[in-house]
Amino acid sequence: MSSASRDINDLFDEIVLTEEKHARLGYSEGISDGRAQGNQEGYQLGYAQGVQLGEELGAIYGQVVAQQQLPHTKKLLRTLQQLRELIEQFPRNNNPEADIIGAVEQIRTTHRRLCALLGTKKVALQNPITHEHKDFSF
Repeated sequence: MSSASRDINDLFDEIVLTEEKHARLGYSEGISDGRAQGNQEGYQLGYAQGVQLGEELGAIYGQVVAQQQLPHTKKLLRTLQQLRELIEQFPRNNNPEADIIGAVEQIRTTHRRLCALLGTKKVALQNPITHEHKDFSF
């Protein structure tokens, strides 16, 4: 009977080990699927915010280039040139060490100063559909 009891014990051990093996595999698959889904959602969010930010910077850049064609005071011309340089130096590749948030804040601050010097409002640069300003800080 001892060989029969060993066979039953081996069978139970096999069941327990198979159960643990499948639990580990399921956990690993779940982690992989979760990462893939999270990466996709992160990519979509980043892409959408990047497009909005690109539209905002493009509108500001267009305003700067247009204003540089007109006669202005030296102070205003310096502000226009500074803003143009800030936008031209804005990171255009995926550099994890780039301070994108700081660069955007500096561009927005300089743009507000430009609008004050010009006596204009920056409402025209906001999203024409929603009229809301996105904050890209974290």
